[in-house]
Amino acid sequence: MDEKEISKITVYTLKLVEQTIGPEEFEELNSILSANPDAARHYNSLMMMISNFQDRGKEIVYDEITIEGALKNAFWKEMADYERTALAVEISKEEPEKEDKTLTEIRKIRPKVSKLSIYSLLLCSATLIFVIAYAHLISMRHGIEVATLSDSMNAKWADIASPVEKGTRLVTGEKRWLLREGYAELLFDNQARVVLEGPAEFQILAEDRVGLSYGKVYARVPQTAVGFSVYTPNAKIIDLGTEFGVQVEIGGNTQLHVLKGKTMLMAGKTDRVNMEISQGNARKISGKTGEISDICCRPNHFVRVINSESNCVWRGQNLDLADIVGGGNGFGSGTIGMSIDPTSGKPSSKPEGRRGASNDYRLVASIPYVDGVFVPNGRSQQIVSSQGHLFQECPETTGLTCENIINVTTNVDFLVTQTQYVSDASLRAISMHANMGITFDLQAMRGLIKGVDIQRFQSQFGIRRYAVRPSASNADFWVLVDGKLKFKKEHVKIGQFHSIDIELSENDRFLTLMITEGDDPETRFLEDMVLTAIDSDWGIFIDPVLVLSPK
Repeated sequence: MDEKEISKITVYTLKLVEQTIGPEEFEELNSILSANPDAARHYNSLMMMISNFQDRGKEIVYDEITIEGALKNAFWKEMADYERTALAVEISKEEPEKEDKTLTEIRKIRPKVSKLSIYSLLLCSATLIFVIAYAHLISMRHGIEVATLSDSMNAKWADIASPVEKGTRLVTGEKRWLLREGYAELLFDNQARVVLEGPAEFQILAEDRVGLSYGKVYARVPQTAVGFSVYTPNAKIIDLGTEFGVQVEIGGNTQLHVLKGKTMLMAGKTDRVNMEISQGNARKISGKTGEISDICCRPNHFVRVINSESNCVWRGQNLDLADIVGGGNGFGSGTIGMSIDPTSGKPSSKPEGRRGASNDYRLVASIPYVDGVFVPNGRSQQIVSSQGHLFQECPETTGLTCENIINVTTNVDFLVTQTQYVSDASLRAISMHANMGITFDLQAMRGLIKGVDIQRFQSQFGIRRYAVRPSASNADFWVLVDGKLKFKKEHVKIGQFHSIDIELSENDRFLTLMITEGDDPETRFLEDMVLTAIDSDWGIFIDPVLVLSPK
């Protein structure tokens, strides 16, 4: 066997003894031992060495391990037994042969190997394995670099002489890190990634193991790092290819929330309990009794991704396009009531009256995630992105519009009917009168959160009850991706309510929302009044979001 194979057997054997070996690692170890007699002998020797330093029912005390102890218990005992039972050998004195200068033949002599020499060789090999294992254990205890502080946001560390900066390497050992507040992301060398939310106290126990005294940690573990573990005061959580969050409360309780894949939970003070926890499930382990109980899985309870460059913290929530219209980043930093003027592309906090405009595409420089806005008229080519995408099916309109594209909440408007979304301030919305369009830059949004994909666009839409003459409302709703029509709903009137759900690919760049006047004549006689085509066409996109998912 080569050094790499010896090292793999050593590490797997140590994990087996510590009961931290993963199912795939166990199967690989079993296959190696079954196929290779040399590997089996090395395994047996290593187990013999380990057993010499274990008291029954106790863990290995690494500080008491010595080579002298190993030799005393094994080598010298065997040597004494061999000397006691060996047969006497009579050694005869032979006369030295005279040198024969004429001898030309070279004779091949096959040396004899004694049983003692063979045993000594085997014992030396076992000792070598022990030395490798001992070096591995000592390195775990005294510190080897295994992870990097890949990012942090508003992080305040306790008892640190110098600031902990991005790129700092972290080592194994007894050092306890205390994150008083803020967020920190650690990238392990095996590509396991964990995010800690302060206040939290933790240790780097090994290249695939974190100890959490209290606080929150979220782990994303790829297939290359299956077996990554989080140790708490009363539980061990072993990854089986998953994403999971762990919280240790000040009182000692441990919570495990599995959001993807499955984990192995090991807990209990008297009788150790092993159980698999699969996706969508959560458990609580009592700090006083060790009792395990079911709890509700909370997908948004843990910070999953941070990005200090965009100042974003992602807990699994969707990206809010209304918040972006309000000048935010899509996660609640926008301003309610802020708007974008479709005739200029500039932000505004003042309402604008009825006005006409050309159908020129206007860039929005003040909001990085909004590409541009426009007033469609369909009488010439309608550009809908900064890259020159055209909406070929754009209907002809009067080119008139009213107000701006506004970030609102549903407590501002009584929407659709008296029983749907009335005064619910938790829902954001984009208010757009007829003959307005806005294009969002999906690529810029992807830079908000690294490691997260945009999966879908979802929204509900209708006519606001803000309409002065409800019976006059009549609007068409359009959704485009890179200039291509993905959804339309024509002749929407007040009292109607509809949904949109569009799948997006990683190659899609621009998402366009547009409302037009519903094919009404420029002047019409209704309710004994002369009305314009855009009268009462107050459209609204309710809860317009981009559904996000980790890569």
